[in-house]
Amino acid sequence: MLTQIETHVSSTIDLCGLPFDELGQYLDQVGIGAHQAHRVFRALHGGTTPLKDDPEFGWRNLERLERSSHLPETVQVMGSPASDGSEKLLFKLRDGEHVEAVLIPGKGTRVTLCVSSQIGCGVGCTFCATAQLGVRRNLECGEIMAQVHAANAHLGPSRRVSHIVFMGMGEPLQNYEAVRRSIRILTDTRGPCLEARRITVSTVGLVRRMREFGQDFDGRVQLALSLHAGTDETRQSIIPLARAYPLAALRETCLNHPLPGSRRLMIEYIVLPGVNDTPRELDGVVEWTQGLECVVNLVPFNPFPQASFRAPTDGEVRAVATHLRDAGVMVTIRWPRGRGVNAACGQLALNQSGVDAQRPR
Repeated sequence: MLTQIETHVSSTIDLCGLPFDELGQYLDQVGIGAHQAHRVFRALHGGTTPLKDDPEFGWRNLERLERSSHLPETVQVMGSPASDGSEKLLFKLRDGEHVEAVLIPGKGTRVTLCVSSQIGCGVGCTFCATAQLGVRRNLECGEIMAQVHAANAHLGPSRRVSHIVFMGMGEPLQNYEAVRRSIRILTDTRGPCLEARRITVSTVGLVRRMREFGQDFDGRVQLALSLHAGTDETRQSIIPLARAYPLAALRETCLNHPLPGSRRLMIEYIVLPGVNDTPRELDGVVEWTQGLECVVNLVPFNPFPQASFRAPTDGEVRAVATHLRDAGVMVTIRWPRGRGVNAACGQLALNQSGVDAQRPR
């Protein structure tokens, strides 16, 4: 990793995107010293005293770093919070691009942040508004971390993000290096110290990356597979990228995924009335999940402009759940959160910010 850091020494580097060991190397190279890594890492990620208020760090060292790291500008909170308390945050990045994240309050002190890993998405899922943007670029690790820091700043000193789901804009495993680095930072006990089990990474099923993810984190970080159909025919019609990853290959990969303790795989299933809620599709899901330690998480489709599907009724969602449970499948239902501010699953498309229409494609 030293070579990678050296290529950035002459230019601005985002300190928020450096895992602890790389941060120490960088501090050595700019004349501050690796012995300051603990102090800098805690100040960046741990919510302790800012470096500018730390007399032991020194103003000369601060000058060396003052242009190295920044938080994105939160240019807009998307209206008032939804009735359930969810908020969609719009961030402006250094190159003028924008990205969205969602804060979802839970019971007690639980606050989940749904972060983005790309600007837009190139997978092309027909049930997701983000797909309409295409993919503009991957986010850097520092830009992922900056969403967390800015969200915490928005929450104020009395609340902190407690859970993180990589379910915002983008396919996380298509930007795996930045996602992996951000997880290393998030779980580092010298900084954010977030438990690995409180982080979830979602994917439509990039088999090679799923295997790499399992090896890297030994199943401690939750994997969520977007299944969304019980037959290859239907799955490939609603997820174009699925043509490269048939259900049989996904099943084999999931069977070999490490699951420590009582951990189960999370299987995401968007309920699309008349498309993937038929007996044939659901029986396919039952067969596909046989022998897997998993829970199927049903997600009602959330509508967006020009969508080809309608939102299911509560009864239709419960009927899907009943069909699967009667066949022995463990099922939960994730009822929509944030629909009131277009922040629900599949609705992130920058279509409330007023900036998208102004940007050339």
